[in-house]
Amino acid sequence: MDKNTLIGILLIGVIFIAFMFVNQQEQEAIKQAQTIETQPDSVSVNNETGNDEKGSSFIQQPKESLSVLNNDEDSTLSNNALTEQEIASRKQKFGCFYPSFEGEKEYFFLENEKIRVKLSNLGARIVEASIVEKDAQGNFLYKTHSDFVEGVNNPIQLFEEKSSNQELIFSVKDMYGDKIPVSSKKLFFDIVSSSDSSVVFKLKSDNPEESIFLKYTLPSNSYHVNYSIDYSQVEQKVDLGRTKLNWSQKGLSTEKLADDERMTCSVMFRYADEGRDYISERSDDLENIDGKLDWVAFKYKFFSSILLTDGGVYSGEVSQVQLEDEDYTIIYNSSLNIPYPEYTTTNLKFFFGPNKYELLSSYDLAMDQIINLGWGIFRWVNNLMIEPIFNLLKKTGFSFGIIILLVTLFVKLIILPLTYKNYKSSAKMRVLKPEIEKINKKYEGKTEKDAMVKKQQETMGLYRKTGVNPMSGCIPMIIQMPILLAVFRFFPSSIDLRHKGFLWAEDLSSYDAIVSWATEIPLLSSFYGNHVSLFTLLMAASTMLYTMMNSSQMANTSQPGMPNMKVIMYIFPVMMLFFFNTYSSGLSYYYLCGNLMNLAIMWAIKKYMIDEDKIRLQIETNKKKPKKKSKFQQRMEEITKQQQKRR
Repeated sequence: MDKNTLIGILLIGVIFIAFMFVNQQEQEAIKQAQTIETQPDSVSVNNETGNDEKGSSFIQQPKESLSVLNNDEDSTLSNNALTEQEIASRKQKFGCFYPSFEGEKEYFFLENEKIRVKLSNLGARIVEASIVEKDAQGNFLYKTHSDFVEGVNNPIQLFEEKSSNQELIFSVKDMYGDKIPVSSKKLFFDIVSSSDSSVVFKLKSDNPEESIFLKYTLPSNSYHVNYSIDYSQVEQKVDLGRTKLNWSQKGLSTEKLADDERMTCSVMFRYADEGRDYISERSDDLENIDGKLDWVAFKYKFFSSILLTDGGVYSGEVSQVQLEDEDYTIIYNSSLNIPYPEYTTTNLKFFFGPNKYELLSSYDLAMDQIINLGWGIFRWVNNLMIEPIFNLLKKTGFSFGIIILLVTLFVKLIILPLTYKNYKSSAKMRVLKPEIEKINKKYEGKTEKDAMVKKQQETMGLYRKTGVNPMSGCIPMIIQMPILLAVFRFFPSSIDLRHKGFLWAEDLSSYDAIVSWATEIPLLSSFYGNHVSLFTLLMAASTMLYTMMNSSQMANTSQPGMPNMKVIMYIFPVMMLFFFNTYSSGLSYYYLCGNLMNLAIMWAIKKYMIDEDKIRLQIETNKKKPKKKSKFQQRMEEITKQQQKRR
């Protein structure tokens, strides 16, 4: 390695480390400067949990209640005892709905085989959502990582009452005829009816015949709750064209590492009959909505809370804010304007469930695009090749470690012709290496443009005479790159790997730490983490071994003054140790299997399929045959001659 190459590599390393350090400092400054509160007005309620037969804590009461007076008022009088001045004050704030300012707070539960939602009559909103689907043994199918490790049988909860908000804001006329905004979260709703599958709330006004009705219905064996708003009795009092739905929550951390979750958490949305859009992960940003929306999703790593609008939202905004917390991931927020309903009833849906491709696809609204399988060709590769193979192998009942191994084998077999062509091209270049070095030596030290042009012409002439195409080895590699990058998205996004162990890895969807430490080590903890992932370590080591074996067979085609590509290739395995240490161990395991198979394929092709003596003989034979120049070669030679004449 010469001095220039060494200096170049050192500078690249310094710039890379400096960039990561500065970027981290900027992100920390932004996060510290921004604090957004999404906590709604709420009342603390005790004894909300019970215990099942196995000692697991879960919500079980069908109904809870607590008499309270909204703390916006100091008065403890009921509506019947209010003075005219107090009534006037409330009318000024809530218009005709002032009688609903005080009441008795109650909780109701809707539950089926898939989900359980907890609702409050204060605001008539969903305050909690849990996934209660069970496996064949009767255990909850989805748990938080801590419950999984500790063996606690609790259902996974997506958000909680104290850090979430759902409110309707609509305009009503006050006593002077002016329109005032009224928020549903400050008002108590009466209960018209309730059961395990539906709850009907009524927002009463000063006229018993004029109320707003909100209905929640949970269909059997589904992950969504139907939500309808009936304005039919208050058309004359409420400005239906200015109704807004505010929905926000702090995402509860459900996985092993909250910071790793934030890499895939984001707000996503889809305009009607158009593609999915989203706010970039790891960013604090706001997007304005202008057009009909099919849905807005608060995407977790493996789960989502989704508002399905049925094309009934025309404007508004969505936003997200990153959090520095072990219990929460990001703040999700949406504020959407609901247009005047055709039949004075607005119908929406709330979805609370896992990010499973088949499940989300069943809604026929491109909701499967919530699962980040990459864009363009990378998503096609996942949808058309990786996922079908993976799903087929799932039916075998093998462990997911074996399934990943078989997926790797299938992929390698599919691209084997390309791999063979790549190795054959490398063998041809090795045979030509001595002659290429002679040409390079002939023009060594010459910097004139004419000399460089002649050197290029002689090199291309050698390739033409011998029938060797230097690009034939690059094309197979380029074709394989989409597969390599597609699985980078597939395995970390696969909920099937969640809490599935293999060998020493307890969870293939997260990192496999064989050594951990609590002490924060400057730079190392920031860029590497406080643990060592064994699959990542083995993957990096196998990549280094493959690079060493492959580079020993390559012809060194680097030009004077340019960095040695072989040396640069050795940097990547080291960088992988930092990039993959907190990634899915299933992904590192896949790349490890791929590297080991590549080593085996390289050995087999070299020993049984490629004979360099035969290639050398074929090249010598090609030299003796006159080669007709292609139109492209003729054109390039003409351009070169014209450039020489201009000089």
